[in-house]
Amino acid sequence: MSAPGADDLVIDNLALRFGGVVALRDVSFTHRAGEVLGVIGPNGAGKTSLVNAITGIYRPSGGTISFRGNRLNGLSPGAIAAIGVARTFQHNQLCAQLTVRENVMLGCHRRLGYGMFKAALGVGPARRAERRLRHEVEPILELLGLDDAADEPAGSLPYGVQKRVEIARALALRPTVLLLDEPAAGTSDEDRASLVRIIKHLQQDASCSVVVIEHDVGLVMEVSDRVAVLDWGECLMVERPEVVASDERVLAAYLGVDDPDTDLSRSDAA
Repeated sequence: MSAPGADDLVIDNLALRFGGVVALRDVSFTHRAGEVLGVIGPNGAGKTSLVNAITGIYRPSGGTISFRGNRLNGLSPGAIAAIGVARTFQHNQLCAQLTVRENVMLGCHRRLGYGMFKAALGVGPARRAERRLRHEVEPILELLGLDDAADEPAGSLPYGVQKRVEIARALALRPTVLLLDEPAAGTSDEDRASLVRIIKHLQQDASCSVVVIEHDVGLVMEVSDRVAVLDWGECLMVERPEVVASDERVLAAYLGVDDPDTDLSRSDAA
């Protein structure tokens, strides 16, 4: 693992265009090992486009993305996940018919030396590996508060719980950097509190750095060491939460207000 404070993920003059539409324009910032970096911005600011570019779903139009010195531009999503950059999605991408445990185990299969066909047959090394993976995911299920629901079909669970299942599946990849795309969207106050606990645990454990892309400004301010602010595809600033919360450019561009008494740390400010 990189030394604390070293740059893990470096975004340098990143650009993303779809025809004449500019989604990202000259975005630059670093994500340091061991930190929680928040990314905020209004709808259409380019937050999810940024995640998609980092994880190989979109091919950047310009600039570079590097992870620990390895250039990510042009790599497939699978290759990027394999070297330690995992993500969740704004809208859940679970296998509804599979149990919670089985969904989380899917995150482990990328590290195994056999394909899904052998896994389905349950023969030879695949059978032994499947038994091992069942034990391997137990601490993840416990961390995410999913142990009691482990044998329930994922599709039968409340939306907020499904969000945690997706985080658990991403953690099963054993990532160095985990990107959470709108993890609190559509969830309850209880789910939100669980999410804060999970993010803080990951940071304290020091095994996985976190990037939180979120519309809930209060949550981002609560968990982040630094916050990047996007507006119309550009990065306005990357600073400590207290600096971002009091910056006039952020108040004007992100919230569309110029009231110096506006409190960005409140959840309802978004």
